[in-house]
Amino acid sequence: MPPIRPHSLLVRVVGLVAATLTVTSCSPGNKEEKREYAVPSSLCGTPVPTTALEPLLPPGKKISSVKSGPSGFTRCRVMVDGRSAVTSIIDQWESGTSLTNVAYSTYGLTSDSVKKKGASYIVSDSKAVAHASCSKLQKEGHELFTVIRKEQGTVDGTAMEKAITAFTAAVSTSRQCTASHA
Repeated sequence: MPPIRPHSLLVRVVGLVAATLTVTSCSPGNKEEKREYAVPSSLCGTPVPTTALEPLLPPGKKISSVKSGPSGFTRCRVMVDGRSAVTSIIDQWESGTSLTNVAYSTYGLTSDSVKKKGASYIVSDSKAVAHASCSKLQKEGHELFTVIRKEQGTVDGTAMEKAITAFTAAVSTSRQCTASHA
């Protein structure tokens, strides 16, 4: 048996310690991630209870939102630490457009991903689409649909259902749906 060289033994020990530290630092639960920001009470001005938004938001330090879109389409992108976390959309369509068409064709829900389906919404574990009751726009020949999309990971269908129903209710009572033309 060849003699063990001290240098070779030292290299092995250092390698073993480095590997152990790497595995330990990557193990889940070693450092609990926390939400250091306040959960917003709206999506770019549309009121939504914090209890409906909280399950959709990841841990992080800083939250911000960006509103964009042309007439008839409003997107709100909620960012946590610079990464897109939740997107909400208010989307105007021609009268007669169905919820099923918008959910499956436009926003990519698939029948096998659906967790819950109500009379006015369809929910998966990362997307939800709903038809908003908007008599003002319906009189003008339009339908209004809402979308909530969790951009990272998934949640249970109940959390998505709570978020989409709260958001859609707020949109249905917003100025966009109730104000008359001046």
